[in-house]
Amino acid sequence: MNYRSVRPDESGLPRVALSFSSPNGFSLAAAIAVLTIAGFCLPPTGAAAAPLDRRTAPLAAPGSPSPQASSPGAADSRPGEPPAASSSETQANREAIEICDALASDPDDVTRPQGLSGERSPDAVDFARAIPACTTALSAHPEEPRYAFQLARAYRSAERYDEAVRTYDQAARAGHAAAQYDLGQMYDDGLGVAEDDTRALALFRQSAGAGTPWALYALGLMHRDGRAGLSPNPEEAARLLLRAAEAGLAAAQLEVGYMQQAGIGFPADDAAALAWFRKAADAGNADALMWIGSFHENGRGGLTKSDEIALDFYRRASEGGNLFATNMVGLFTADGRGGLTADSEKAVALYRKAAEGGDPDGQVNLGWELANNGGGTEAEALEWFRKAADAGNANGLMWLGSFHENGRGGLAKNDETALDFYRRASEAGNVFATNMIGVFTMDGRGGLAADAEAAVRLFRQAAEAGDRDAQVNLAWRLANGEGAAKDEAEALQWFGKAAEAGDLEAQNSYGFRLIKGIGAKADPEEGVTWLRRAAEAGLATAQLNLGKMYEDGVGVGQDYAEAAAWYEKAVAQGDSGSAINLGFLYSKGRGVEQDETRAVALYRQGAEAGEPIGQYNLALMYDTGRGVAEDRAEALRWYRKAAEAGEADAQTEIALAYLEGSGLEQDDRQAFEWFLRAAENGSADAQTNLSILYVNGRGTERNLGEGVKWLRAAAAQGDRFGEFGLGLAYLSGRGVKANAAEGRQWLEKAAEKGLGEAQLKLAELHEDGRGGIKNPKAALHWYRAAAASGRGEALGILAERYRTGRGVPADEVAAVALDRMAAERDDAPAQFRLGKALMEGRGLPKDETQAIEWYRRAAAGGDKDAQAALQALGLSGEDEAAGQESEPAATGDTAAE
Repeated sequence: MNYRSVRPDESGLPRVALSFSSPNGFSLAAAIAVLTIAGFCLPPTGAAAAPLDRRTAPLAAPGSPSPQASSPGAADSRPGEPPAASSSETQANREAIEICDALASDPDDVTRPQGLSGERSPDAVDFARAIPACTTALSAHPEEPRYAFQLARAYRSAERYDEAVRTYDQAARAGHAAAQYDLGQMYDDGLGVAEDDTRALALFRQSAGAGTPWALYALGLMHRDGRAGLSPNPEEAARLLLRAAEAGLAAAQLEVGYMQQAGIGFPADDAAALAWFRKAADAGNADALMWIGSFHENGRGGLTKSDEIALDFYRRASEGGNLFATNMVGLFTADGRGGLTADSEKAVALYRKAAEGGDPDGQVNLGWELANNGGGTEAEALEWFRKAADAGNANGLMWLGSFHENGRGGLAKNDETALDFYRRASEAGNVFATNMIGVFTMDGRGGLAADAEAAVRLFRQAAEAGDRDAQVNLAWRLANGEGAAKDEAEALQWFGKAAEAGDLEAQNSYGFRLIKGIGAKADPEEGVTWLRRAAEAGLATAQLNLGKMYEDGVGVGQDYAEAAAWYEKAVAQGDSGSAINLGFLYSKGRGVEQDETRAVALYRQGAEAGEPIGQYNLALMYDTGRGVAEDRAEALRWYRKAAEAGEADAQTEIALAYLEGSGLEQDDRQAFEWFLRAAENGSADAQTNLSILYVNGRGTERNLGEGVKWLRAAAAQGDRFGEFGLGLAYLSGRGVKANAAEGRQWLEKAAEKGLGEAQLKLAELHEDGRGGIKNPKAALHWYRAAAASGRGEALGILAERYRTGRGVPADEVAAVALDRMAAERDDAPAQFRLGKALMEGRGLPKDETQAIEWYRRAAAGGDKDAQAALQALGLSGEDEAAGQESEPAATGDTAAE
């Protein structure tokens, strides 16, 4: 079949393979897709694409957990100061307050004393010193919620969550906005309390009401994702997140940028998104740096594509802890992009760093490298794919499906398990997996019933989502009318989409169809452009087809040397079809110095690869002794291999060998069987020969109707012998109702193709008026054409006309010249007439010696007039043939192109 399924070599992502062969030497044999990063993963789409792009989109902010850092209080709150020391304030209390503020204050809490750096993360507070200090501070000033807030942070750092919740609640009830947010976080995460996102939502709302940026951020995420009983509301989420972003919160700026580039809650606007990413990056946000790298890589937001700048941002993001960016630096290193030299070993180290840090994309890419480029085992690769799949990564799920399908990593092949993983990957958004479900549905694998229509729906779903393998599979279904109405025009469109996406086999198919005008008006020049793209990228079938275009001068100027060069490239990759075509050029000396020995070697390469045309051509070389010692037995061995593989010309050669007993024992029945097989395979030569066997009852019962049937088949292909035979059948009424007019039409077709027998017969019909009006001028024209084709009878007829002046001015000299031409072709009556002219000196000088010699040759050919003339001269013609040898028949080179 020519839809794509996973290839066993897996030289990339689960790859799909197709093959397509066409006449005239064409052969059309079908990495994770490069996506604009949009917050979700799309699937791999095939290994033959170059360079492989194993990138998945950065894990988007939608699924980010609530930040594990305290937030500031209300944005418009005035910075706080320590309570005024009373006259009774002890030195110990003042020291405790200073220690509590220094160790447990939040830099973003605007109620803290000015000038303190504090500790941003509540999990990094020096709780051993902060807890006693903040306990003392709170005891001394229970009216100050900041101390309860800071004590709660210290309890949280010490993982004393129950006490953290109690003291957070004390501060929150006192109206401390930052404490309200942090307490909401404790409920959201289930720390010290039962997880309760409804309670968290209420606390976030309280804090957001005071303008707390982190609370606005958390509340915005809940609205966007539809949590805590809320319906998803992207617009409300956008409003809340925008307030937090405008307040300077880098995390919110990142989310606003993400939503604007994806068109979630905002009109899609890459330029605006880029501006927000830059604000967040200026605040040191590593995720924002990663997004700016993506925009430079893909030329978004008004930027010019630049791998060099993208790599710089990815590196900065990686240094800031963004593991996806580490994965991307690995990708650039693997592919040699951004000014880097390709280095698989360094790429693996980067993928491993990202993978071990928990980045699912790094895990997938590490697995890919281990499975396909060495440096590990398939079993280890399988484990990394499992880790990614456990994190819900669609690519990881897809790869598990591939490994189960192909029995890799120590797994037993199992279509049912593979299908389950493909389904899960598809549900997670991997469109290549959707394509694979289509393949399984088409074939009826994995426990499914074969269903072409359902498969087409799946191919279309994945194709419309941008998967180029699905686009090719859909194109083939439409081209072949499988599971959908045949539609070559739409098929061409899908081939074009996959070609534009970089699929080499699609480029080859698209180019081929443009050249042939399949699905659209033929455009050979544009078709060659696509063939060249695939050929220059290294696709052997495209190199073969481009070579053929140069050989035939289709879409480009004919250039045998350029054809040979492209064939050589494909031969270097082991392409057997190109070996045959290159062999033909060497056999003819076209574009290369003629070298029949090299031609034989190339034909042998194709023949041993199982190519029937290569086997046939090699047989011809053995049969004629060209480039190799003549060997009829070896020729017949290769003819038979090609014949058994269905090569019609080889089947005809085997049939002729049986018919003539040439190298094989003469056997009419075997000849008939092989002619029949070749005729059914479309060989016009076999069809005309088969008709003769039917007419003569050789190898089968005599059947004039079957004879005419096969003559008609040959004639329908434009074969001049078929046309001639069919014309004679209509004239004679043998095997068909007699119809002279129909017969005359078929003879005219054969005559126009230069067949001398047909030209002679057509001349007679014009002369007699049979099958149409009499036309002496047309008769003379066709006699002359038959004479030029070497028909001796025509030469004789023309000679007689010039001798008698019938239809032409009388001209004895011209008559004798025509007789000489016929005589030299061993036409006995012409030899007699030439001898008589020499004997009488008519039309040329008299020469009795020459005359007698021509009489003798004519007599040896059975001419009664010549024999009588010799007897009248008292001479014998019995020894006239002595010393004469016939010339061997010229044979043309029939090597297939």
